[in-house]
Amino acid sequence: MPGGYTGYIHALREICEHVISEGPSRTDLVGWIQSHFNLSGGSAIWRERFLHKAGVLESSANQIKLSEHASRWYLASDDGILIGLLHSRLQFLGEMLSELREGPRTLEELRQAAKKYDLNWDTDNQGHIRRGWLESAKLVEAVGDNRLAITDVGRDLLSKLTVHAPGSDPEPLHAETPPDPTPDSVPTSAPETIPSATIDAPDDSIADRNLSPAEALALEIREAATDSKNPDRLEVAVRDAFHFLGFNAKKLGGSGKTDVLATAPLGKNDSFTVAIDAKTVGSGSLGDHQVDWVTLEEHRRQHNADYSMLVGPNPSGQRLMSRAVDKTVSVLSTEQLADLCIQHAETPLGLEDYRALFEAGGAVDTTPTSRAAEDLGRLRGLAIELCEKLAERTGTFGPLTASQLMVMIDQPDKPSSEQEIQQTLDTLTSPLVGAVQGTASTGYVLATAPRVIQQRLQQLGDQIAR
Repeated sequence: MPGGYTGYIHALREICEHVISEGPSRTDLVGWIQSHFNLSGGSAIWRERFLHKAGVLESSANQIKLSEHASRWYLASDDGILIGLLHSRLQFLGEMLSELREGPRTLEELRQAAKKYDLNWDTDNQGHIRRGWLESAKLVEAVGDNRLAITDVGRDLLSKLTVHAPGSDPEPLHAETPPDPTPDSVPTSAPETIPSATIDAPDDSIADRNLSPAEALALEIREAATDSKNPDRLEVAVRDAFHFLGFNAKKLGGSGKTDVLATAPLGKNDSFTVAIDAKTVGSGSLGDHQVDWVTLEEHRRQHNADYSMLVGPNPSGQRLMSRAVDKTVSVLSTEQLADLCIQHAETPLGLEDYRALFEAGGAVDTTPTSRAAEDLGRLRGLAIELCEKLAERTGTFGPLTASQLMVMIDQPDKPSSEQEIQQTLDTLTSPLVGAVQGTASTGYVLATAPRVIQQRLQQLGDQIAR
């Protein structure tokens, strides 16, 4: 959740307040989360899905509402109810709290402890996520030497949770002495793993997870960002990310070379190249002292690059951003890059749309690319709705013109103009698409079955890719 380790629950409360006051649909809620927390569309979708899988939100008649347990948490302001709910859905949350009873631990030590529960994580990223929920609920606190310690509040809640003994599924190990169960107690069911595609960092090794290519890539970027023992891992992930976005991307590295060189092949006058340096930081936050600005300038000159970019986890600090502006180096967080991959999978953009990421020095603003993705998604939605209306209405009314279709389509937020509808119909009548047939004056009908349209476009895409 947004807000850092201490802000998870505050961010969730803001989401719940919106759900209670507005009763949004899932689409509306995703849009609100994206706007309110300044996230990409893909990142907002992931968070909304997580809250459903975690049992916080429910859908009824295309309207979002709080679940019974989430409502109790919200009304009572008892974070123990929320943590109990998450513990019933997510492995090694209450168990992580239990592991801290013996004394403070680092996230690396907790990652090793998770292996006893058959959770073989490659990085500390899973610990970071669980820490956010526990620390924002004041169940754990940071102590010296980057360690986490259980608080008195944490010990009290732990006594009410059923945690499982390492390596044993059926026999729960009760932390201290659990109270008699009552209908009003926090959930104590055995933890189960949330399906990996709905949470920012799933539990198993990436190769074994049921993820889409974009989700797997986004997850690898997030995990590699803090894997300081393997800095090449992030360089490979950054290369793969820009390749996924459509660039010709190469991992170079080595003395005097940039980590990744990404080229947008847009022809003689419009192509551009970006020298990208990827910084892995074990603490999870990139600061100015970790950046060699002179080397970044040398890399841009050496490769005759048009732009220079720095990619790392949670870039922060006024000095870092001031130096980046002064050196005209765009600074992109690994979280932003992961979100761009998810967004691209939903609404693939062209290389020119991504130029805005590199043009200005300092913190990258992904708003322009998000807007471009929204516009593309809206046009795609318009094309779909036009085909639907032609399939439904032409049997009764005959061929339909753009002006007639404009009255029929339902777009309350951003209604399309007659000109935009006509332009979309012109695209759909293209011989390469062949979805509809007709003319502007006589009207249009659906030209073939949707499955044939799908087959035609799929074949076109496959052949172009080859």
